[in-house]
Amino acid sequence: MAAAYLLSTADTLILENPAGKVIYHPAGYVRLDWYPAKAPDAQVQALYLAASNTLRQYGLSGILTDHRHMPPLSPELQQWLVDTWTPQAVQACGYRRAAVVQSYNVFGRLATARVVMQLGSLPFTVHYFNNEAEAESWLLDE
Repeated sequence: MAAAYLLSTADTLILENPAGKVIYHPAGYVRLDWYPAKAPDAQVQALYLAASNTLRQYGLSGILTDHRHMPPLSPELQQWLVDTWTPQAVQACGYRRAAVVQSYNVFGRLATARVVMQLGSLPFTVHYFNNEAEAESWLLDE
């Protein structure tokens, strides 16, 4: 099953693999769409790394991540996000804002909340939404 977001002609697909896809949205953010099937951790990491590289390449500070169909991340991936990826994305890429469209899966929501709670000291803001229109509106309202 594919992620629900359909690319417009202005969007640029950065990376797609069995975990999901990374899209540069010309309105001024990176979009992460997740597929519902569990993918190997290395493929999930590849999406996150592509997202941070896109932030740096385009001089962006925000990511809209659609978790609605995302399976819960492994404990190892959660720790990697806390210890490695997010601090590096904040420091080296200017990552400052995350708009999360919440998962339908309660365990996915808990995993995301657990990661975000451990990022408390970073200069980084996360807001949760039930739909992508609200998430995009908040993300672009800087």
